[in-house]
Amino acid sequence: MLKVIISEDDSAMRLLLTRVIERIDGVEIIGKTENGRQLIELVEQLNPEAVFLDINMPGINGVEASKEIFAFNPRIFLIFVTAYDCFTHEAFDVYAFDYIVKPFDLNRLHRTIKRIKELKEEREKIEFLKRAETLYGRKNPKLKISTNEKSVFVNVHDIILITRNERKTTIYTTDGLTIQTNDPLHLLEQRLEKYKFFRCHKGFIINSDMVLELAPWGAKTYLVKLSNTTETALMTLEHAREFQKRYCL
Repeated sequence: MLKVIISEDDSAMRLLLTRVIERIDGVEIIGKTENGRQLIELVEQLNPEAVFLDINMPGINGVEASKEIFAFNPRIFLIFVTAYDCFTHEAFDVYAFDYIVKPFDLNRLHRTIKRIKELKEEREKIEFLKRAETLYGRKNPKLKISTNEKSVFVNVHDIILITRNERKTTIYTTDGLTIQTNDPLHLLEQRLEKYKFFRCHKGFIINSDMVLELAPWGAKTYLVKLSNTTETALMTLEHAREFQKRYCL
């Protein structure tokens, strides 16, 4: 069950959001507020997984409230529902999951909640695997990679980065190996999905444990610096938000 708080000072809009969201399977509204200060206090008290909030609220506005909330709960999904489209940059600066402009499209709201639920399930799966590894230990599984001449077996946890360029896939490992294969990224992504690998861009898969730094690289892209290699990757803004939701404390 996805636990949600709604924060909206307009009573009619708050009622509309409530009626729409409460009809969606697997979602529970656990609280409603009318201003930013109430929202901060309620998030601390109830620990929701997602917040739908306006920007223009009395006292502390939605952006400032989100900054405070994100400081103590960086895993929360923040969705701005507002009449103002001029705050998009500020909203995404606090890692907003989505920004919906009023009057909003009901299908858009449903799609947003569907994506949140999918990410929540994926996050829970990762956490379950972590607990299982802690309880039972883990072996170092090997990934079979087919090259033109032979099959190479690589320890999964030694893989730093996988890239795709000009129909060639290259795998970089902690011991300095560079292995080329014709296997497409989507196939390797499927084979590695139960481990901590992340498709950060159409041309890159990264080992999340190896990420050192995200540096701005253009308007909506980050340069990813990784440990044990001088190679870098690219990560889109949308994927950067997903990465922080999944892996950051």
